Amino acid sequence: MKQSQLKAQNKERCINGQRGFSMIELCTVILIILIISATAIFALQPALQDARFDSAMRQVLDQLRQAREYSIANRRYVQITFPTVGAQYQIVMTERNAPPYGPAGAGADVVLSTVPIQAPAQFLVNAAAVDTPDNFGNASAIEFEGQNPGPVGGMLFQSDGELIDGLTFQPINGTVFLGVANQPLAARAITVLGSTGRVRGWKFNGVAWFQF
Repeated sequence: MKQSQLKAQNKERCINGQRGFSMIELCTVILIILIISATAIFALQPALQDARFDSAMRQVLDQLRQAREYSIANRRYVQITFPTVGAQYQIVMTERNAPPYGPAGAGADVVLSTVPIQAPAQFLVNAAAVDTPDNFGNASAIEFEGQNPGPVGGMLFQSDGELIDGLTFQPINGTVFLGVANQPLAARAITVLGSTGRVRGWKFNGVAWFQF
């Protein structure tokens, strides 16, 4: 009787031992999971960086297009500026109401939006990148009619959709360049055709620009 009980207990121990995992096995599985995770993160890193640069370009594209649409819809002059506050690159949209842009009694100028550019992108002309196919100039990161950061009178959308010089009220063309130093594939550009207010985005593939 005792021998039968001992055999049954030994059999149960064997079964339980077969069902479990040793510490070595658990550590091996965890190590494999960590290796696979690290490999996946490393492989995805370039795609994540590229997405950040695209996001920065979309921010500038969207703000320029919104400024144009707001100007047309509200029959107001809307100025676009690209300030750098500390290490933060921004695009600011301002409704100009003070003379000579607004009618009598229109009140003071109003900042409509201030959008920080997605890091690590900054206003920058990459040394490896040529000018965009629009050929509006690439001497500086903010290049409008050969002036950095644009004409003295500022850059304003008016109610017919044109982008104009704030002093001469004549249409102006220009480009905003984004990038990261020593990273050609990070280069992005946004061009504006003054006579129509058309806004286009561009990506650099290391050799040439293609439209976004």
